[in-house]
Amino acid sequence: MKVFVAKYSAECNEHIHHIVTRDDFHITFEQESIDGMHVRDIFENEGIEIIPSISAVVHPNGMIGLETFNYIKHHILDALRQHVHEIDGVYLQFHGASGVKGLDCVSGEHDLMKEIRAITGKYMPIAMVLDPHGNLTNELAGQLNIVRCYRESPHSDTVDTQRKVATLLVDLMKNKRVMHPIVKKLPIMVGGERSVSAKEPVCSINRLLDEAEQDPRVFSTSFHVGFIRHDDDKLGAAITVIPNTEKDRIHCEHVANQISQYVWDHRHEFKFSGHFDEVKESIEQAIAYPEKTVVITDSGDNCGAGGYGQNTIVLREFLKHKTDKKVLFAGINDAQAFEQLKQYQIGDHFSIDLGIHEDEGSAPVTIHCSLKTIGEQVYGNHQNLGEAYVLNVDETNIDIIVMNHNVQYGHMEQFDGAKTPFHDYDIVIVKMGYLDTYLIPETKHHIMALSDGPTIQRSELIPFKKIARPMWPIDEFDELYYIH
Repeated sequence: MKVFVAKYSAECNEHIHHIVTRDDFHITFEQESIDGMHVRDIFENEGIEIIPSISAVVHPNGMIGLETFNYIKHHILDALRQHVHEIDGVYLQFHGASGVKGLDCVSGEHDLMKEIRAITGKYMPIAMVLDPHGNLTNELAGQLNIVRCYRESPHSDTVDTQRKVATLLVDLMKNKRVMHPIVKKLPIMVGGERSVSAKEPVCSINRLLDEAEQDPRVFSTSFHVGFIRHDDDKLGAAITVIPNTEKDRIHCEHVANQISQYVWDHRHEFKFSGHFDEVKESIEQAIAYPEKTVVITDSGDNCGAGGYGQNTIVLREFLKHKTDKKVLFAGINDAQAFEQLKQYQIGDHFSIDLGIHEDEGSAPVTIHCSLKTIGEQVYGNHQNLGEAYVLNVDETNIDIIVMNHNVQYGHMEQFDGAKTPFHDYDIVIVKMGYLDTYLIPETKHHIMALSDGPTIQRSELIPFKKIARPMWPIDEFDELYYIH
């Protein structure tokens, strides 16, 4: 037996001006593309040969250029056409939140899936792994036999879910039967910061999903939170329940309806978790906190949700406050300032404008400072993207990492790479929404600043035009209906 595999992962924010090109993607082919999917042994241990195509992954960013999307699409579809006569199944790792500039249906995943199913015919077993912050619709699920997203947010179970779906596909390939997902598309649209899995209602929703899967009639279940960072008619949450066989469908419809009703009845529990406040108040709380290390997340410029790390809102407000505490901004993405800093040596004193002035959020602020050190920009916890310039603001203990990439600082290795060890500081400001999994145990106290910007957390303030209405919490209404 043989299985065709492909990976396409992009989370696209239309409020970012940058158009994603091929250079922004990390693209691999052949055996290297398989290695990045974490499922090689699942298939090979069952005697199933893997037919690779492409792995195309980009850090959360702006919308994808049509030419770049077509390049990725061509490699997937061309390889599939070459091997469709010999494969027994298709395994896909997609995100669900890609947006393509100039694509009629907006969503790259939905466009790709139509083309893939047209090539394979309607009976080929196809499984897809999605991010819970991707958009699932009845139409997309109708092209699939198995679809499942991660349970946890932050996504600590990514690899486990990828391997789980591969195992489910092996079962279907070896025990061929009719299998169609049941999808209940819900009129609920909340961001990731309101749907942390350790908090309610997601904690209980996941428990219900896990309990449902204890019944052999239920093959798989998922709760898809959905995406809010580009306008699309596919937005909204969803519950997926997959019957093990067609005779189990009536039972699974009942399960899907029960869990959907629970989600709807508990929708008001989708709240920001932990401590949060307006920018000024968040800064005042951090300065007043008696212990270290305190983290402020600049949630309106969250690099993990497509923010570009270029906003200066929190920096400008912080500079109005007087404190002797050691403070680190990690960091500010300003390519022009970054280039200017190349002329200076460590210890040099100068003035520089930080902020690209693309909009009010990135308005420039003049910094009188010295170059404290030069470290490295580390992506995640491994990839070196080049120098990181660390400035010390005159007559303060405030340090600023200046970058030319939208790097989100969440690992100790990143702070060490920039030569700004996390625990050297009383207060650290990062470009996040909810706190990264790796930062939580390192942090004494953290506050989410409800800043404006491309990843503004109050989704009620985003002017959507294409979404189904009514949609909670933009609209307040009582009776649950399903989006079709």
